[in-house]
Amino acid sequence: MCFGSKVVDTTTKQELPQWLEDEAKRITQMSAGVTDMNAQYVPYGGERLAPLTTEQQLARQGAVQQSQAYRPDLQTSRAYTSMGAAPISAENISQYQNPYNQAVMQTTLDELERRQQIADQGLSDQAVKSGAYGGARFGVQQAESQRNLRDIQAKTAADLQSRSYQQALAAAQADKSRQGAAGQQYGNIAGQEMQLGGAGLSALYQAGQLGQTQGQAGRDIAYEDFQRQQQFPYAQTQYAAGILGGMPSPMTTYQQQPTQGTGSRLLGLGIAGLGAAGQAGMSMPSFFSDVKLKDNIKLVGKSPSDINIYSFNYKGSKDKYEGVLAQEVLWASTEHDGYLMVDYSKLDVDFRRLN
Repeated sequence: MCFGSKVVDTTTKQELPQWLEDEAKRITQMSAGVTDMNAQYVPYGGERLAPLTTEQQLARQGAVQQSQAYRPDLQTSRAYTSMGAAPISAENISQYQNPYNQAVMQTTLDELERRQQIADQGLSDQAVKSGAYGGARFGVQQAESQRNLRDIQAKTAADLQSRSYQQALAAAQADKSRQGAAGQQYGNIAGQEMQLGGAGLSALYQAGQLGQTQGQAGRDIAYEDFQRQQQFPYAQTQYAAGILGGMPSPMTTYQQQPTQGTGSRLLGLGIAGLGAAGQAGMSMPSFFSDVKLKDNIKLVGKSPSDINIYSFNYKGSKDKYEGVLAQEVLWASTEHDGYLMVDYSKLDVDFRRLN
């Protein structure tokens, strides 16, 4: 039996489910909003760098002062060291001599003179008694007495001067030693000032640095929060796009435009496949299952032998059926007048009407 002309125009479309298409539009609008070239750059208004703490400022001031703190003691050390290292001169010794030495020496010499005069008076008295006063022998004795006096006086004066010199020299040497020791002590003090002052400044600086580190951490947290806030719309868009990318692929739908003839009469039948086999002299249960004759094709399950089962309606009919697509079961399909028919006796799928 001939059914006339064939379908000559078939259109294949891939479409997203409506809810997925709406979501894609929403994400696209979000992306357009965050990537708008006219969007103004938003600078960060908070502090990025923590200022110096009070301790650090004090440490800076103290460091400047400490750099010069050793100078007075070091200068004193140099002065004492220089004085202690200088040779002892006669002028230095004279400064250390007892100012009473001259008076003591003069007193001693005067006492020797007085005692010599007493001795001379005794000699004169004896000369007078013996009648030799004024004689040559008396003159010799008197001269010898005076010479002895001068020798004793000279020796005494020398001894006194030597003793005074030695005492002055010892005092000068002791003073030089004290000056050298003082210079060393002041030098040590200058070094200790630098060491102790440096340790104090280091502790002060560390305390200030701890405060600054803490302050900087707070500023960094605020800046990181600002960055996260600026990136939040991008992250949302990217996350939503990632979810959308994991969704199922678009559905494939088929649209056909038959010409007049067989296609028109099939569309008018509504249940085109049900009687066609008998009219064509074919044994039941064979039905038209060509995809070109169907609308609203949806996968609803699989048979035990893993054959896809679809729900659909024939073009031009609102009646809903369930079966296979002839193009997927070619071993059970035959062509009739340009369309494929399926022999369901060869499948573990039943062709049935759903409404």
